[in-house]
Amino acid sequence: MKMDMENLKAVAIFRNFSPAMLEEFAKFFKQTEYAKDSIVFKERSEGDTLFIIMSGEVVIEKKLDEEGRDFKQLAILAKGDFFGEMAVLEGAMRFAQARASAETVLYEIKRAEFFSFIKEHPETGISIFTEIMKVISRRLQHTSNELTMLFDMANLIMEEPSSAPEFVKRMVEEICIYFEGSWNINGHLYNQFNEEYDPVVSKETFPEDPGKKEFKGELKSGWLDDNAYLMVFSARNKPLGYIIFAKSVGLSNYEKNNLVTIFNTVSSILSSAIENIEHRTEAALMLKLKKQKYTI
Repeated sequence: MKMDMENLKAVAIFRNFSPAMLEEFAKFFKQTEYAKDSIVFKERSEGDTLFIIMSGEVVIEKKLDEEGRDFKQLAILAKGDFFGEMAVLEGAMRFAQARASAETVLYEIKRAEFFSFIKEHPETGISIFTEIMKVISRRLQHTSNELTMLFDMANLIMEEPSSAPEFVKRMVEEICIYFEGSWNINGHLYNQFNEEYDPVVSKETFPEDPGKKEFKGELKSGWLDDNAYLMVFSARNKPLGYIIFAKSVGLSNYEKNNLVTIFNTVSSILSSAIENIEHRTEAALMLKLKKQKYTI
């Protein structure tokens, strides 16, 4: 099978390979195609394979229940990314599940072949390990930022904010420090009385077209363009609101994929928190009406 050498050259761990060396190393690869939603490997399974994405997209996700019905998305990987490196380096058990979220083509190399090549070409091996460590370091930094942000958000929820608009305002203030560069953040909440979305928070750091501060159309989370993301939050198919995050400059696919995992986390927490706030508000109103009934 002929390897796509041009695409392989674009993979970070091969950046210092000569064409001849890359062609030799590529002989150890096996190409595998995965249909959308196919499982590449399951969490806690034994593994000895490094995977390189040549086309498509892979989601790394962690199981939230024993039955495996709910998952927390940890990362979204695309063309040129690799995963499964810890199983190759340490023979470690898979800590999460890998799922093809689109039709995907992977190049796979087994641990034995990987180290056999490294042993024969030690200088090239140092280059590979350096690039792998760089990627692992970036992923750890991303995870660290998300964990710190989650801690701050949890503290905010514990304060039991008095209203949904106030909570969204406070939330934006808490999370904006975790976004590098210049960002505009505009949040809206659903108003059930006029069935429209009212602006509740606007944090701007650069001039932007006023029309981009709100969204008109079907609300669905996703990238509006290379620098703006629409984050929708809802509960039980009931619309609650949305936030538009816009950066002053365009983002790379790697940056966008990392941000999506954070946006999904924020959306989930906002949905639960606002739903709880509305329940408390309704309960307080019902209690007030009940007291008035008995005092008339």
